[in-house]
Amino acid sequence: MFVDIHTHIDNQSVIRIVDNNFEEKILKTEGIHPWEVSVCDNEVPRLRLEMTAAIGEVGLDKVHKETFGKQIKVFEEMIRLSESYRKPMIVHCVRAYSEIIEIRKKTRATMPWVIHGFNSSVETMRQLLKHDMYISLGEILYRNENQAVEILKNIPIERLFLETDVSGRDIKDVYEKAAALSGWDFDFLCKKIFENYGRLETTH
Repeated sequence: MFVDIHTHIDNQSVIRIVDNNFEEKILKTEGIHPWEVSVCDNEVPRLRLEMTAAIGEVGLDKVHKETFGKQIKVFEEMIRLSESYRKPMIVHCVRAYSEIIEIRKKTRATMPWVIHGFNSSVETMRQLLKHDMYISLGEILYRNENQAVEILKNIPIERLFLETDVSGRDIKDVYEKAAALSGWDFDFLCKKIFENYGRLETTH
């Protein structure tokens, strides 16, 4: 069983679960991406969260500096909804890990957050783990193998997810790559990540 914790189908952010026969289950997520906060004039648009698996992707992105203040306001509203609806969050973060941590502390959020597409240092990862977040790896496994190996050596497998995002890769290939870089047995890796997803589901 393969859990693709963050991918896109028909411009929709989803969680995709693929079984060993490659039959798939698509679980919708919904949220306001930090690139899209300009649509929020005076209030955040109403989201249909009752039937979603998670809120996402949401977060902060310092590449878009001109909207960063609004990003924070919208992200904090997404956190409020996450806590209210008891939904985990899929978090987009670019150059704003310290702000993500500070906001989690400030809001006293209790729901799980998955930092998708993680691409930073082992020390940053440790700080995120310290604040009860999950780490999802994708393209870093291919673009920076040395960094990916260090992350995999230092992450508790109980806090790991894998993803394809917009890469178009086969999720099985991503699992095989992670297994090769980490030294973990492939079947063991699949089992543990599916267990991790099971813990996310129980928070609903």
